[in-house]
Amino acid sequence: IAEFGAGYCVIDIHNLFVCATLEDEILVLGADDALFSELKTDALSFGFVLEHGRRLDSYSGGEQVILCCLLLMRLLPRDPLQIMLVRVLETLSPKNRELLLLKFANMLPVAALFTLTPSGPRALYA
Repeated sequence: IAEFGAGYCVIDIHNLFVCATLEDEILVLGADDALFSELKTDALSFGFVLEHGRRLDSYSGGEQVILCCLLLMRLLPRDPLQIMLVRVLETLSPKNRELLLLKFANMLPVAALFTLTPSGPRALYA
């Protein structure tokens, strides 16, 4: 990540959040409180429920990954950008992986998605 991360928005399984709760994360990111409701609806499509005040680390690893990605999809600019998913897709079931990639395509259609391999970033869709 240190070598390749400068040109990417990096979503890394080991560093998904800086706060303990989603409400705090939304506050730190400077977003509106209404974002929680949008994320709650998004989470339902993946089969889990967001709860006000719940600690982020109490969600499963896959739920945390999905939540982090959904949060960023809602906040990132709709401009061309490169997003590097580091050990993110591997944590998800095939169904949720497909659904997450579809959400990225619909919400950030001009973003290019990459995974990090031992030889460097690899585009998901070439």
